Amino acid sequence: MKPRVAIYGGSFDPFHYGHLVPTIRAQETFEFDAVYFVPAGKPPHKEGEPLTPVTHRFAMVALATLPHRGFFTSDIEVGAQGPTYTVDTVRRFRQKFGNAALYFLMGSDSFSQIATWDRWEELIEICHLVVLHRAHMWGDELRARIPEGTAERIVEVAPFSRVADPEKQTIYLLDHEPFPISATSIRDRQREGVPIRELVPHEVFSYIEKYRLYRREEEDDSRADGR
Repeated sequence: MKPRVAIYGGSFDPFHYGHLVPTIRAQETFEFDAVYFVPAGKPPHKEGEPLTPVTHRFAMVALATLPHRGFFTSDIEVGAQGPTYTVDTVRRFRQKFGNAALYFLMGSDSFSQIATWDRWEELIEICHLVVLHRAHMWGDELRARIPEGTAERIVEVAPFSRVADPEKQTIYLLDHEPFPISATSIRDRQREGVPIRELVPHEVFSYIEKYRLYRREEEDDSRADGR
């Protein structure tokens, strides 16, 4: 059996349990030899939107995944000068890991928009996809949004089931229990002073508090002025 290497790319702004818990379920199901989290450098779909510096996002992911065996954080996109595209990142992992079976993890909300991704047809030819269950995008609605021709590659997988090495590139729908939280809602809660401690790993919470991330600008200004 080939070594199994998983790649999970995302903005991770911030990294939260909705990222971590489903990845643990995927690890338990597919028995990955390694999972590499890749904080996006300059994601083209976020162009023009405010994004926390990648150095902060990388640090939060690294701290949160450190206790988990086989979980690693990759800096492959940290120093990127221009837009970073998933297909290019996956190709770099292919060069690094040679004959390993590559799996790319993504939320079902992202998978529903895959037709908008740069060179998405190439992506599904060079790795398997593992689609993680997002509560608001699953089942018939998800299948209705994906490009023609991809449905025939889909295999539904229950957590903890045994997954054999496929003969061709496959799209797996991992039907785990969804974790209903988003990075956007966490940022909004932090700005409004609503607790987020139960939504993010404690290492991430401590980092956010220490570096005063996602706070209102006027609050930061008042602290800087000593008020």
